[in-house]
Amino acid sequence: MTYFPVYQRVRCGVLMALSGGAVAQAMTLWGGDLSRFLPSLSTMILAACVGAGVAGFLLADAFGRRGWRGAIWTVVAWPIATVCGASLGAGLVGIASSAEPLAGLPEALVAGAPLGIMAVSDGLSTSPAVAVIWLICGLAMHQGAMAERSPTT
Repeated sequence: MTYFPVYQRVRCGVLMALSGGAVAQAMTLWGGDLSRFLPSLSTMILAACVGAGVAGFLLADAFGRRGWRGAIWTVVAWPIATVCGASLGAGLVGIASSAEPLAGLPEALVAGAPLGIMAVSDGLSTSPAVAVIWLICGLAMHQGAMAERSPTT
């Protein structure tokens, strides 16, 4: 088993950030019942990209493995990465909306985590468009990480 070096982790983080932005846009435009409570589209996309990018950087090694074991790794890691990215993204939205952003950093991250998880789970469970985009992004993440793992000649 090989681990990604930093430059490949950054690439996986960027791919995950793009996936988070796509899912955030789908949640804002076609989301479920909670979509009316979400922040503006630009705030959602920015927070989701940052949160998902960090999650993709940290969890890059779980993606892109070959064979059925690699598929199982992705099936397990994709929801975990979604929860991590949504939690961090919602915490960032809380920080951005705070009167003193840096003073409440730990509190905003802790308070935002369940809100991010609730928003994503609502979007996935009540909107077929969000669920399809989430699945496509998970497949794209696996394929992109698999391309990163393949030896270049």
